[in-house]
Amino acid sequence: MRDEIKLVLPTSWEPDRNEFLVALGISRGGLGEQFFGTVYDALFAASIEVKDEFKKYYSVEYANLAEYLEIRYGVALSEEDLEDDRVYMVTWLPQVIDDMYEDNKLDTVLECIEKLEEAQNED
Repeated sequence: MRDEIKLVLPTSWEPDRNEFLVALGISRGGLGEQFFGTVYDALFAASIEVKDEFKKYYSVEYANLAEYLEIRYGVALSEEDLEDDRVYMVTWLPQVIDDMYEDNKLDTVLECIEKLEEAQNED
């Protein structure tokens, strides 16, 4: 049975909770950390990192990562996305970033991750 994928997040950024919260302008110990700490957990801790999963368990069974993603998850990614170091399959979204709700912050969070990735690549 396939997991229901809510979001596909390809990135080369090495996930770091504190760096993520600081980049969003969130202070530690406050309400913002409660909301966006859950966002971090959903995107990076509770999600499925499929490149690692593929290498560990399925590389013998499937010809390549693209084929595995298509058959297992019903997801087709561009060559550029497949080149990222990590590909997260997010199976749940906290309300603060769920696009079913008005004024969600999904775009803000995705822009933040993109900036973190760019900053990491500059180093």
